Amino acid sequence: MEETFQGQSYAVFTTVAGAIKNRPGRLMKIMVTATVTGSITVYDNPSAASGNIIYISASAPAVGQLLVIDVPARSGMWCVPGSAGGFNVIYS
Repeated sequence: MEETFQGQSYAVFTTVAGAIKNRPGRLMKIMVTATVTGSITVYDNPSAASGNIIYISASAPAVGQLLVIDVPARSGMWCVPGSAGGFNVIYS
């Protein structure tokens, strides 16, 4: 199946780290749904917080912010959220 647009899926995060996608893809945006304490870090790794970092947010992104990123991930994507807050990671 061929993708017709970028950012067709999303994953919801609060304070627990986890996989966004377990194969290559593209990190498109982050939509903050509750003000984040700390920062959001995304690794080019499908299973752990290690390897190349493909995105780090500024500290304490506020509710309502839409962070436009648009970077590829060669292996997959793993997200480490801040210690409080919530956000949606939009990806392909």
